[in-house]
Amino acid sequence: MMTSVLISSILSLTLLFTQADVTKQVMRKHANGKPYVVLYFNNSTKEMVKEEVFFANGNLQWAGTYKNEMENGTWKYYYENGKLKSEQNYINGKEDGVCVDYDASGKKVKEATWSRGKLVKELRY
Repeated sequence: MMTSVLISSILSLTLLFTQADVTKQVMRKHANGKPYVVLYFNNSTKEMVKEEVFFANGNLQWAGTYKNEMENGTWKYYYENGKLKSEQNYINGKEDGVCVDYDASGKKVKEATWSRGKLVKELRY
């Protein structure tokens, strides 16, 4: 019990530090006042670390992270209704790993494997 409380406390402090070390900036808004482009910057380095783009209805259009000013990690793209459209993986700005596309009903339509920006294999469903 004491161990789980300690772990929970450490995780909470880590989340607070992580959020405190990043500044969120709404860069553009839709005509209705809702955020369009939101960027996150590391407070120490001033480097952009995350990007979010929203539809006018407030739903997320895409989101992903940056490292050294290049796409890094998993980027997710959505349909306007909020359903997942695509998952793309990046390392140093190049597609790397398995990337998946979905149709508007959520059915997988394509799966592509990338290595350092080069297409290795593609399956269409």
